[in-house]
Amino acid sequence: MAYNNESLTKLKALEALAQRVRQDYAPKTAVVELEEQVTATINAKVASTYRAGGSAAFSELPELTAANLGLVFNVTDDFTTTESFLEGAGAKHGAGTNVAVVQAGEDIRYDVLSGFVDLSGYMEKEDGKGLSANDYTDDEKAKLAGISVATDEEVAEMLETVFGGAE
Repeated sequence: MAYNNESLTKLKALEALAQRVRQDYAPKTAVVELEEQVTATINAKVASTYRAGGSAAFSELPELTAANLGLVFNVTDDFTTTESFLEGAGAKHGAGTNVAVVQAGEDIRYDVLSGFVDLSGYMEKEDGKGLSANDYTDDEKAKLAGISVATDEEVAEMLETVFGGAE
């Protein structure tokens, strides 16, 4: 994109406007300090939510106790959930699925954090066409070819209309 002196002057005017807006609406020091405290508290809570528990076979998952809350395990073998899982019994999961020990109301349960969800039934597929097939019609191609891009001058005029002239 080529810039001329007029474009650069307008760009500098926009930068000056942005600087004035930042100064006029800068948060007060107490608000910034409070925001930093809230952010630190949230980060500490999030960091303490889950803890790495390592890898384990399904049969070796830890007991469902308060001491194990937040532990996440990578299950090393295929398994089928039991009633001790949030999702209930009977769901099949492959090796490499992550399971966390979580609080669910008064109960402590396992929660499957990852797994494979087969969405292939939602795909519409025409015979002989793949995902990379070029299926545009002539009308669609013509419509796309007719789209024009604004010039630098047109963009500058739009910005002038929105932000006004430089002071």
